[in-house]
Amino acid sequence: MKSNFVSLPAGTLSHADQRGSRTMRSSAPSARHARLRAGALALGGTLVAGVLASCGSDASDSGGGGGDVTLTVWTWDQPGEGLEAAIPAFEEEHPGITIEVENVGNPAIWDKITTGMAAGGSGLADIMNVGVDYMGNYIETFPDGFANLSELGADELAPEFPTSLFGSAQNASGEVFGIPYEVNTNVVFYRKDLFEQIGVDMDAIATWDQLLEAGIRLKEETGTFLFAMDKAASQADSANLWQILARLQGTFFFNEDGEIALSDEGSVEALDFIRRANDAGVIADIPGGWDNLMTQVKGEANTALLASASWMAGVFPENAPDLSGAWAVRRPPAMAEGGYTAASAGGTFLSIANSSPNKEAAWEFVKFSMATLEGQELVYEGAGLFPSYRPMWETEAFTAPNEYFEGELVNQLFVEALSEDTPPDYYTADYAQALKAYTDAQTQVLLSGADPEEALDGAADLLKQQTGREVAQ
Repeated sequence: MKSNFVSLPAGTLSHADQRGSRTMRSSAPSARHARLRAGALALGGTLVAGVLASCGSDASDSGGGGGDVTLTVWTWDQPGEGLEAAIPAFEEEHPGITIEVENVGNPAIWDKITTGMAAGGSGLADIMNVGVDYMGNYIETFPDGFANLSELGADELAPEFPTSLFGSAQNASGEVFGIPYEVNTNVVFYRKDLFEQIGVDMDAIATWDQLLEAGIRLKEETGTFLFAMDKAASQADSANLWQILARLQGTFFFNEDGEIALSDEGSVEALDFIRRANDAGVIADIPGGWDNLMTQVKGEANTALLASASWMAGVFPENAPDLSGAWAVRRPPAMAEGGYTAASAGGTFLSIANSSPNKEAAWEFVKFSMATLEGQELVYEGAGLFPSYRPMWETEAFTAPNEYFEGELVNQLFVEALSEDTPPDYYTADYAQALKAYTDAQTQVLLSGADPEEALDGAADLLKQQTGREVAQ
C-alpha cells in the first residue's frame, strides 16, 4: 500500500479550512464574542488532585528549569480564540505551565505539520489543531508523529464524544491520536417560504426521492432550482453533496480496512440520485467557492435548498439578515425509508507531537480545554465553535431558541443528529486522490451523461492503480 504523504490539491478546502479567516459562528448567543481572558477565572472549578504532580514530574523530566514548562499550540484564527480563552483558568490551576497559542493560519498549518513530521518531529509544536480530513493521512503516513493518547488515558474519554468523530482519530488498532475539538453534522437549510408557496410541508419529507419530487414541483411552479452544484468541479467541494448522500448510506471513499469504497452500492446510489436530479433540471450550475456560496445564502442564486454542515447556521444571520424567518433547517432526509438521517460533517482535533518533551503537561491542557465542562465553557465562549464534548450539549447555551430560525431549537437539532450512532469516515492518506477521482466521475455524469456505476467503477480502478489499494467487494 502506498505510504507517501499526499497533501490536498490546490483549492481543496475542508469545512474547517473554509472558515479559516472568516467569522463563522455557531448558533449560540452573540455575547460569547467578547474576549474572556480577564474574567475566565470566575468560571473555575478544581481539577482532580494529582494533576500538578504529574505535570511537575513531566516538566522536570524534560529539563524545564525549576519545573516550569512552556507549551506551544499551533492552530488558526477562530479555534485559537477558543483556546486563548481557556488559558488563564488552566494556568491558574497549573502555575508551572505556560501556554502559548500560535496562529499559524489555515491551510498553512498543514504544510508546517507535514514538514515537521517528515523531519522526525523536529520543530513541531507540543499541541496541534488537526482537521479530520488530515488526521487519517498523518496517522498512516507518520505513525510515530503523534503521541499515543491511549497511553495517557484517552480511551476513558470516548463516551464523552461522538462515536464517528472520536473514531476518526484512531489507528487500525484503536489507539487514539487526537481529542475532538469542534464537531459538525450535515443538515439541510431550506427556504421555508418558497416551499410553503407550493404547499409542501418540509417536515413531512422523509427521503431524498420525496425531496426530489418536491423540487420538480418547485421548479415547475416557481422557476426556482432545488439546489446548486459546481458541475464542472472547478473546486473540490463540488463533491460535498455526494459525500453527504454516501454517508447517509454508511459508506465513504474508503472502508475501515482501507479498501476503496467508491464503487460500492451506496456510493453508486448517491451519484445516481444526483444524476436523476440533474436530468430533472432542478440543479443550478454554479461554480464553487465562498462568494458563490454566499449568493445562495443571500437568496440571489434562485435556489431553495443548501445541504451543508451545521457550522453554516451562524453564517445565515451574518450574511442574510433580511431573510430571517425565510430560511429553516432540518436533519437530512434518509436515502431510503428507515435509513440514517444524520451524517458526519467532520471536525477538528487537538493532538500532541510525539517529539514533545512535555507530553504529560500537554495532555493536561488538552484534557482541560476539550474534556472538562469548565474548559469547554471557556473555549465555547471564546470562539463559538460547536463543541464535541457531550456534557456541553446539556448546558443552558444549547437549549435557547434561535431567533433567526424563528425560535427553532437549532442546537438541539444538531445534538440529536450527533447522537445518532453513525459510522466514522475513513479518509486515509489517499483522500486527495480519491476526491479527484470522484469529482472527475461526477463531472462525466453531469456534463456528459455517463452512467454513474460505470463512472465510479472507472474511478475506483484508477484509484487502485494510483494507490495500490484494493477495491472493496
